[in-house]
Amino acid sequence: MAEVFYDITHLTTDELRELFASYRKLGWIDFEYEVLGENNPPVQKLSDAEIILNIEADKEGNYIVFMLNHEDEEDGVMIGFRLSYHENLFAYLHLPPKYLKELIDKYALVSKATNVENLTVEQFLIKQAKDIPLN
Repeated sequence: MAEVFYDITHLTTDELRELFASYRKLGWIDFEYEVLGENNPPVQKLSDAEIILNIEADKEGNYIVFMLNHEDEEDGVMIGFRLSYHENLFAYLHLPPKYLKELIDKYALVSKATNVENLTVEQFLIKQAKDIPLN
């Protein structure tokens, strides 16, 4: 299992909105409440326009993660947007793994993990494979 988070705190609201609008047609979306319980209504599906209007750079919880062989998720990139007018609701944009390098280059993303900061995706995966015990 590999999971690498990337810092996006340097991106503006306009850049995050542009990221969503540009990559939306290349992936799929799902929604989730941060805290599930009786106080949260059923997860509602929002239009792309509603999502874009609710994306804000200063919302804690916006993130990008690359996942490989991760429990219940498909391999690829997941971008989480905490929506401003819908308390505790996240919209997740899922993209195939092939877009990771493009996103890193286009948005100057840096891994939050210090031990993988300077590695390419391929180097990271090779390192992960070497660190997995075969017993």
